[in-house]
Amino acid sequence: MSPDNTVASPSIENRASLPLLVNDATRQLDICNACRYCEGLCAVFPALERRTVLSDGDVSQLANLCHDCRACFDACMYSPPHEFDLDLPKALSAVRVADYDRHVWPVRVPRLLSGWSGVAIGGVVSVVIVLILAVAHAGWGGLVRDARGPYALVPYPALVTLMALAALYSVVIMALAARSYWKSTATGAAPGRVTVRAVAQAVWYAATLRYLRGGGVECYYPEDEQPSSGRRHLHGMVAYGFGLCLVSTIAAGIEQDIAGIAPPYPWLSVPVISGTVGGIGLVVGCLGLLGLKARSSKVTSFTQMTIKDYGLLASLAFLALSGLAVLLTRGTPAYGIILLVHLAALVESFAMAPYSKFIHVVFRFSALVRDNLERAESQ
Repeated sequence: MSPDNTVASPSIENRASLPLLVNDATRQLDICNACRYCEGLCAVFPALERRTVLSDGDVSQLANLCHDCRACFDACMYSPPHEFDLDLPKALSAVRVADYDRHVWPVRVPRLLSGWSGVAIGGVVSVVIVLILAVAHAGWGGLVRDARGPYALVPYPALVTLMALAALYSVVIMALAARSYWKSTATGAAPGRVTVRAVAQAVWYAATLRYLRGGGVECYYPEDEQPSSGRRHLHGMVAYGFGLCLVSTIAAGIEQDIAGIAPPYPWLSVPVISGTVGGIGLVVGCLGLLGLKARSSKVTSFTQMTIKDYGLLASLAFLALSGLAVLLTRGTPAYGIILLVHLAALVESFAMAPYSKFIHVVFRFSALVRDNLERAESQ
């Protein structure tokens, strides 16, 4: 095919513009649908074959179903420097970034509140709020005294209210984003009614990281030509470490509000054991993924998504490290200051989760559910 044909395009490496990459994703997917060499690699290509004409919603569904294993790039005979110039991992990453921007309210965030400046402002605001609560309750001297637990520093009603408001805001924004995404991907190929089976399958696929296996030979990550299980194992440590931290929080709530046992809890207790193991898993997983990210191929990586990845991994690692530091400094004068830093980090993380890479959990799970519905209908 000649370079003048409309299928061909300039090198995708020269395309820094997000809209250009998003528009180019349809062109690339049309070529993939004609080729079908990668149909057994993951869920994306069978889902693509169920579609003949791709709408914007179809492209979003396929992009969020993609787990960025990059096996298709390794297998593709039309990747650069071929005139078709296929780099589907990068193009679909660009679509996902566009979806995060399009479906999360508010659509237009002031420049000062976006990116690293937004993180800095959010951190300052969170620290100020927690500091005011602590000083009003315990005084300045209470920040460096040997506190007898978190409520000696910040009263329980104030702490619960603060965390609940931040978490509720995050849940509402992510629920609205999920609704917007679901409506936008409700194309002709997609059944509308959700079933228990489809949701259960999506939970299982997410829990087992089914689509991080790169068609069975693992992800081609961080190198485009060498499969490795490292990303899948580290991702599992992050996911299950985060889950254990949630278990720790729930167990602490049960012990306090139902059993009547106030913190701090002994070392051999469910809240401490699950929180410690989960925190260590989060730190190791995040640091490992950050190392892989630094070595990952620039050919198949999309810069804006890479920045989001760094942001999420760094924030989760900081949360885990500050939480472990709180545990290790119990009974010392440093406890109060470190606890305030950890609480402020929690507030900011809850409130800003919808605007970080964390939102991918919502979109990817929705894509898995819809794909399960499509497969069930096509059988």
